[in-house]
Amino acid sequence: MKLLINLVCAISFFLSQYAMAEEHPYVPYVARALSIKLSNDRTGIIKDVRCTGCDFTTVIITPKTRAYSNDVEVDLLEAKMWAGKPALVSFNPETREVQTIRWHE
Repeated sequence: MKLLINLVCAISFFLSQYAMAEEHPYVPYVARALSIKLSNDRTGIIKDVRCTGCDFTTVIITPKTRAYSNDVEVDLLEAKMWAGKPALVSFNPETREVQTIRWHE
């Protein structure tokens, strides 16, 4: 029950805050458990991403990707510590590039 309440709160927060730094076109995806692989050069992937009309489940993290904790921009490498926790991933469905990763502590 606690997990369900936390999930609903996280989804509500993310959906009310997601349009801050994303560029068109983008798709927001709420990950219940962020499956991220990120190297020290700030490139990597996020697996298990789904969207309507997409034929892929992996998106690409580039050095241009931005990370936000509590709506404050943080170093992208901090996203590694958020693996397995809820996060909002916004990506361009045409290039599969991640624009932002957001979470709320």
